[in-house]
Amino acid sequence: MEFKRNSVIALYLAGKSQSAIVRELEHIKVNRKFVYRTINRYNETGSVVKRYGGGPKRTATSPEMVRKVKKRLERNPRRSGNQMAKELNISQSSIRRILQNELQVKAYKKQKAHDLTPNQKKVRFERAKELLRLAASGEFPNIVFSDEKNFPIEQFVNTQNDRVYLTERTYENLKHRLVTRSNYPSQIMVWAAVTATGRSPLVFIEPGVKVNATYYRESVLEAALKPWARKQFGHADWTFQQDSAPAHKARVNQEWLKTNVPRFISSTQWISNSPDANPMDYSIWSILESKVRAKKHASMDALKQSLKREWAKIPLEHIRAACESFPGRLKAIIHAKGGHIEPK
Repeated sequence: MEFKRNSVIALYLAGKSQSAIVRELEHIKVNRKFVYRTINRYNETGSVVKRYGGGPKRTATSPEMVRKVKKRLERNPRRSGNQMAKELNISQSSIRRILQNELQVKAYKKQKAHDLTPNQKKVRFERAKELLRLAASGEFPNIVFSDEKNFPIEQFVNTQNDRVYLTERTYENLKHRLVTRSNYPSQIMVWAAVTATGRSPLVFIEPGVKVNATYYRESVLEAALKPWARKQFGHADWTFQQDSAPAHKARVNQEWLKTNVPRFISSTQWISNSPDANPMDYSIWSILESKVRAKKHASMDALKQSLKREWAKIPLEHIRAACESFPGRLKAIIHAKGGHIEPK
């Protein structure tokens, strides 16, 4: 390319017209546009070297615009990309390029978490260290994680992600776009437990029943946990975990566990205010809820049948992975000094 430019300038300095230069250099495929640009560059700069950085200058994604967007995010990271585009009078595609390519930031959803006081963080930190030590030493074989959760008959809807595909919004398809709510929907409390090699049957606690120490011991521990664990583990050791609900940590039930369970994590050992440490809370319940509450149930019996059906469908590998992540969760709590940990 440099040879072509030098040839053009040599003929130009010899007094040749642009048309004549094109004709004489036809054998090296030089066209009129190339000759014009080469001569024009030579007259402006005194050189035939190509100038870089030509073309239209960036405006919407210029360094100055990038700095403006960065300052806005530093003041308030909750800013909307669309709103910033309007404020700065640039397109939405330009603001996306600045955020993704120039600033390399991503939008993350806010998440709910338990409020933790300094004392609660301290307790979480100390108990997580002790639980990790005991687990590593083999004190907690075959941990059974348990929990209770309420399931209403109403459909769950994620207003940000749940969509229906229709040709248009009409009164006729309104039923596909609405999720109805009532003031006091019927719901049922469910108890369940998981271990790395299986799951317990579901225990339904009927509406209106007060779960006191006696009810919990008779209807859950004796009627459900004990026979299932005997079948699940045989003569092998296993460890029972429960949270610190009043019925769980009642003295009479702690004594029952000492007599009827090979090993258990006592109410003074378990990390209170820590749904992020129980696989039922941070994994299993959400899987079950996403399946069961994908639609509204006509009755409580229909809800129970759906719960049983979807509970049996949860893949064992998901349950195993959730249970086996327990030590890693403890390490994360320790690393956070008892504070909140990054959800996995």
